[in-house]
Amino acid sequence: MNKKKETAMFKQPVSSSDFDRNFRSEVMKHPDASGLSACFGCGTCTAGCPIHEVFPEYDPRKLAKMVKLGMRKQVLSSPYIWYCATCHNCEQHCPQNVKFFNVLNVLKNMAAKEGYAPSCWIQQTEQVAKTGIVFSTEEKWVKKREELLLPSLKLEGKDAKKIIEFGGVNKIKLKVNFE
Repeated sequence: MNKKKETAMFKQPVSSSDFDRNFRSEVMKHPDASGLSACFGCGTCTAGCPIHEVFPEYDPRKLAKMVKLGMRKQVLSSPYIWYCATCHNCEQHCPQNVKFFNVLNVLKNMAAKEGYAPSCWIQQTEQVAKTGIVFSTEEKWVKKREELLLPSLKLEGKDAKKIIEFGGVNKIKLKVNFE
């Protein structure tokens, strides 16, 4: 998705039909996201965010507000929920101790279940199910391990595949492509 289109996503006017009354409570019923109710929108999370420095359109405060308003489709289909650098600056600076990183994880899980995950996320999941590791192994890595007398990698993802299937991740079908 190009930057102009991403930025426009947050600048579109909204109508009452864009709101899902249940979305806020659905998000906050998750123990990891329940603290979002304490957010009063001060913006400290955004001010301390290194991703916001590079991508000003990434705005944790705005995402929190959109959740509270019930903007389900706009939040879950937004590529911004996947931008987080997992630095926890937002949490460390929040005067209300909102664990926004955890909220983002809840939103990502909901987004993936509804088909709004980035295709690279799906590809990595498939790779883990196939081999048990996230990235494909290159032949030079295999040879280097042999040279260092390290055990060979067991490239089978039987156990990982069971976990992925148990969680239903293998059934996720994409609705949008962020790339």
